[in-house]
Amino acid sequence: MFAYVLRRVLATIPLLIVTLYLVHVGVSATTNPLADFYLCLPRCQQGFDRIVEVYNLDVSIWVRPFYWFQDAARGDLGFSSAIGIPVTEVLTTRGWNTAMIAIPAFIGGSVIALLLSVYSARRPYSKGDYFFTALSFIGFAFPSFVMALLLQNIFGVQFENWFGVKPFNTGRKTGDSFLTLLRDITLPATSLAILGIAADSRFGRAAMLETLNQDYIRTARAKGLDERRVVWKHAMRNALIPIVTLWALNFSALLGGAVVTESIFSWPGLGPAFLKALGEPDLALVLGFVIFTGVVTVLFNLIADLLYGVLDPRVRFD
Repeated sequence: MFAYVLRRVLATIPLLIVTLYLVHVGVSATTNPLADFYLCLPRCQQGFDRIVEVYNLDVSIWVRPFYWFQDAARGDLGFSSAIGIPVTEVLTTRGWNTAMIAIPAFIGGSVIALLLSVYSARRPYSKGDYFFTALSFIGFAFPSFVMALLLQNIFGVQFENWFGVKPFNTGRKTGDSFLTLLRDITLPATSLAILGIAADSRFGRAAMLETLNQDYIRTARAKGLDERRVVWKHAMRNALIPIVTLWALNFSALLGGAVVTESIFSWPGLGPAFLKALGEPDLALVLGFVIFTGVVTVLFNLIADLLYGVLDPRVRFD
């Protein structure tokens, strides 16, 4: 298994390097950090020269990425001009804020989606199955920004007007208590979870329904095994294999920054920082974001691959 993990990591490094190189060249070709200095020359010649030195603007855009790679290899990802702090600090602080809503959204959404999948697969084409299918389609139909705005308006604004109580906050508030944190994360996490439930429940229903129709499940039932044991121990194990792949992709995407949801709820996560970096543009922060999302995606896909061997003993990593 160690050899398999090592091969996967080593195979990913060149891909990540090529991606960073292309992003660096693309942003450099479409932006000009000196645009604000031309009108004030020669009075701002010192600042002009400093920008040229910092961003290596006196060399070809095809060569500039290599200077950035040298600094990145030493752990220096540069300074974020959009946020005003080093890129590593942006990724750690903003990444933690994103994780505070992504982790509860992923866990809660995955558990609910799994339960709905089992229910619908055990009772296909029943009234309950049709009901949850309709809810899933509604979840698909609502764009993420519409769902976030609805939750924000109903539970963050109108609920207080109706009942005189504001149970949830609509943004990050100051305060160290667990109750304050819970009120902060509930609405954005719920918004992200609803979208995940809609997709995961339908995907899980299809996987579970296919598994329940396998011959070994019929054999287990014919032997007189309890239905609960048949479903949750025998069928669930195989049905989880494709679902784990979807979970890995979803969770890495959540940690990469839920741009729309975080922006609507004024949540200081990676999403708004990335939008601000694109608007500046802030090349150092854009590259740092690419590194972060790339590493997270590779890590969780690797975890998903390793879980295949746990769920299905026939899977080997030799």
